[in-house]
Amino acid sequence: MVRPLEARDVDAWTRMRARLWPDADAVSLASEARAFVAGLPETILAAAFLAEDEEAEALGFVEVAVRPFSDGCDSMPVPHVEGWYVEPAARGRGVGRRLMHAAELWASTCGFKEIASDTELHNESSRLAHEACGFEEVDRLIKFRKPLLFIARAPLG
Repeated sequence: MVRPLEARDVDAWTRMRARLWPDADAVSLASEARAFVAGLPETILAAAFLAEDEEAEALGFVEVAVRPFSDGCDSMPVPHVEGWYVEPAARGRGVGRRLMHAAELWASTCGFKEIASDTELHNESSRLAHEACGFEEVDRLIKFRKPLLFIARAPLG
């Protein structure tokens, strides 16, 4: 079963979020989850759904934000899948597809014409899961950063 996330789901959702983003700060993940279910503005999320089995055990989640734009999309603003996770033991059983369908139905009901998502270049299983749900790849990107050393103020130009 897939349903909108509720306050009673925060602990399970937070645990799964920590598995999806193991390098993220666990306190921040929990805080954002609590803010979402409380309807507080501290979160960028607009919708979140939970998949559970017959015993009400959490199997996965999908969370969606509305971004001003998303690369490759024709419409603005656009709902964007920020997180999509299925527990390893539940993968390959259609759980992810049902979660994505819930996100798509929500977006369509809100009047949006398309939905966007992304994954890291090395995450082949995520790429295949997106394709299985009907997403088309629109771009590949490698982002760069460079730390700046403190330099005494000098005039620009």
